[in-house]
Amino acid sequence: MNKNLRIFCQLATILYFFSSCISESKKGLAIPAIPEVNEIARRQAAIAFLTDAIDASPNSSENYYKRAILYLENEQTSVALEDINNAINIKPNVGNYFQAKALILRDSQQPQLALEAASKAEVLDSESPELYTLLGDLYQQLGQYDKSKSYLRKALQISPNDGETYFYQGEIEAKTGDTLSALVLYRQALGLKPSFLPVYLKLIQVHTNLKQYEIALLYSSEALKYYPKSASVYFQKGNTYQKNWKFDSAITCYNKVMQLDTNFVQASFSIGVINFKSRAYRLALPFFERTLRHDAKYPDAKYYLAQCSEYLGDFIKAEELYGQMIAENNQDYRALSGITRVQRKEIYGDYIPNLDLKYDTTSFPKFEMPKRSLVDSLSLKPMKSKGIN
Repeated sequence: MNKNLRIFCQLATILYFFSSCISESKKGLAIPAIPEVNEIARRQAAIAFLTDAIDASPNSSENYYKRAILYLENEQTSVALEDINNAINIKPNVGNYFQAKALILRDSQQPQLALEAASKAEVLDSESPELYTLLGDLYQQLGQYDKSKSYLRKALQISPNDGETYFYQGEIEAKTGDTLSALVLYRQALGLKPSFLPVYLKLIQVHTNLKQYEIALLYSSEALKYYPKSASVYFQKGNTYQKNWKFDSAITCYNKVMQLDTNFVQASFSIGVINFKSRAYRLALPFFERTLRHDAKYPDAKYYLAQCSEYLGDFIKAEELYGQMIAENNQDYRALSGITRVQRKEIYGDYIPNLDLKYDTTSFPKFEMPKRSLVDSLSLKPMKSKGIN
C-alpha cells in the first residue's frame, strides 16, 4: 500500500510540473527558443577566428587555405585569391591549394587561369571527382568539349550521383545545339542536387527562350525557395516577364534586383529599355544614366541615353553623347545619323511638349510636311505607282 501511495505521489508531482509549465508559457514566461544562427554569421565568426590565428601564426598555410574557402563562399573573390596565394607561397606543392585557387579564378570569370591551376592540382596527384568535374567545366567554358566530356566521365565513374557533373554535361549539349538533351541533363542535375543555383538559372533561361513562360516562372519560384535573396534569380524572372510582355511585373523584379545588388547593371538597363520602347523617355533616362555610372562601357546604354535626351529636347546633351560615341568608333552609323539629326533640330527646332506622363507618347519626334502653294500643287506631275495597273 505504501508503494502504491509513493507511485501516486510521483505521478501527481509530474502532472503538477507539466501543468505549471503550460500555465507559465501562457503567461509568456516560457524560455524562448534559441534563434538559429545563419550561415553568413557562422562564416564571419570562422573568418574572425582564422584571422586571429593567422596573426598569431602567419606561417600556417592551412589557415590561409581555410580562410580563402570561406571568403570564396562569401563571394569575396579578391581577398580569397590573396589568401590562397599566401598558402601556396608557404607550401607550393599541395594539390588542394591549387584546386581552391582554380575555384576562385573560375568565380572571377578567368577560366584560362583557373584551368592552369586545376591542371597543376591534377599533376600533384589531387585526384577527386570534384577536381575532374571542375576540369570538365573549365574545358567546356573554353570550348574544348572532347576533353571536357572525358573529365566529366571520369568524375561520374567515381561519383555517379553528382548533380554538378550532369549540369556541365548539359552545358556541352546546349552549346552544341542539342537543347532537348541539355534539358534532360539539367533536370537530372536538379533531381540530384535540388539546391544548385546554376541549374535553376539555366532552366529559367532555356524555357524562356522556348516561350514556355509558365514553366520558366515555376523554376523561378522553386529557386527563390532556396535563394530568396538571389539577384540573379529575380533578374531571370524579370526577363521571363519582359519576354512575355508583362512589363509591370518585369519592372517589379528588376527593382528587386537593384535592391539586392546595386552593381547589377543589367537590371537598370532593362528597366530603361522597357520605358524607352513605351516612349516614356523621361522615365527611361535616369535608368540609362544609372547604368553608365556603374559601367561606362555597357553596350548601347549611351546610345539609348542620347536618344532619350534628343527626344526630350535636350539637344546639347544628345549631341555630346553622340559625339562621344563617334570618338570611340568613327564608323558608328547610329551616332553619325544621330548627331546630324540633332544638329538639324538645333537649327530648325523641334517641338517637344513638356508632359510628365507614365507613357509619354507625345514626346516622340514629329515632323511637319512642308506647305505648298497653289501654284506648286498645280505644277506637280502625277506619279506612277510601281506594280499597280
